[in-house]
Amino acid sequence: MLIGVISDTHDNLITLKKAIKIFEENKVEMIIHCGDWVAPFTMEFLANNVTVPIKGVFGNNKGDIKRAVDRNAEVKNPITFPERGESLALQVEDRKIIVYHGDDENILQAFIASHLYDIVLTGHTHEVRNELVNDVLVVNPGTTCYATGKGIINFASVAILDTSSKSAKIITF
Repeated sequence: MLIGVISDTHDNLITLKKAIKIFEENKVEMIIHCGDWVAPFTMEFLANNVTVPIKGVFGNNKGDIKRAVDRNAEVKNPITFPERGESLALQVEDRKIIVYHGDDENILQAFIASHLYDIVLTGHTHEVRNELVNDVLVVNPGTTCYATGKGIINFASVAILDTSSKSAKIITF
């Protein structure tokens, strides 16, 4: 299955529109957001502009969670969030995936080292990561808000995860 992976959108709807187009062009069957949407309107925009299932976590810039959850029930394509906690475990085909924003490095490293998951999807740093760590694929798609902890950057990025080959392709724009 092809999955579009995005993180740290921080309310940038211009690049979110571009990311949606990339996901459509790559014929993804699901979108996973690794957190830091920020405002509920960003979640609503994504949910009202794609037809594939959307799953995600909130991240450390949670914004107005109550309004986001309330409005999520009203959108065309409701987003699946964890019922509790800050991570979302998924089984896609034969792959076990954990989605965790990544704001606690110890927790992130524990998910990777545990070998409970085939794939760890993360965000937070706004920096691209796409590597195998002891047979666990770790993917951070980067950000679509043109900034990292190191300063302004001149590109946005998303990932296309292929669960059948357990690989990801980073796309910058």
